[in-house]
Amino acid sequence: MVQKGHRLRFGCTGCHRPVEFSVLELTPTERVITCAHCHKGYSLEDETLLRQLTKFEALCRQIVESEEILSHTSVGIDVGGRQVQVPYKLLLTRFNSSLELDIGGTPMTIDFRLEPLKDRPNLAKG
Repeated sequence: MVQKGHRLRFGCTGCHRPVEFSVLELTPTERVITCAHCHKGYSLEDETLLRQLTKFEALCRQIVESEEILSHTSVGIDVGGRQVQVPYKLLLTRFNSSLELDIGGTPMTIDFRLEPLKDRPNLAKG
């Protein structure tokens, strides 16, 4: 079972530390994300970017919500001349999704990370 994550994350261009946020927590009048470390502000005024981030966050959440179904499925991966079946339940424990964007000519990676429950070993660290 996977603990539901709810944060997107990117590296601050000022201090290079992680800036965490949720698109769903932004209000229509207040679309500014502030770095908790250096207090640099990031404005989300671009409707296309905001729509993409909202869809990305919703996709990640839906994968977690579908765990009951996905835990009984597997994903086939072709390795050499063979196909290896990887249980989706195993993939969920290592789920690390990112969205690569070009914002104002600067490449930026937005991460969505889901961590295993605390009573299980964290195999996703590395």
